[in-house]
Amino acid sequence: MKKLIRRILLLNLILIVSGIIFFFSYSNSLNGVNHTTLGYYEQLKGELKNKGFKPSLVVISAKRANWHNSLLTSFGAASNSQHLTGTAIDIMVLDVNEDGRMNDKDVNVVVSILEGLIGSKGGIGTYKMEYLIWNRQMVHFDSRGNKARWNR
Repeated sequence: MKKLIRRILLLNLILIVSGIIFFFSYSNSLNGVNHTTLGYYEQLKGELKNKGFKPSLVVISAKRANWHNSLLTSFGAASNSQHLTGTAIDIMVLDVNEDGRMNDKDVNVVVSILEGLIGSKGGIGTYKMEYLIWNRQMVHFDSRGNKARWNR
């Protein structure tokens, strides 16, 4: 009986670890993102460095599969998200200004740079009013071809 319980626990642990690895490798992947959006991301990191900031960014979401986007619509994602076509990237902004805190000042630095890069050629969205820090530090940007902005 103890052997069976140990095997079940081990199997559950393997499944959990596999799920975590899958989630992070899938979420942090830039596979399938179009060249324009990838260019914005690379330019953003370069501009952060040029302006004396640290490019402390984590890709949270890029090109999404339909099943993944369907799950996220329960949490406010658009059903016709730019992520479905690979034109969008969501990033978590860490302490880019190196003041020892992750806050809206860091997000504002990133958004300001993205405004200069993207202009009227794409979307930029922030979630600074949300409750969880994960959301508050997130910035969405895309290359949809027209200007779109939102701040939640």
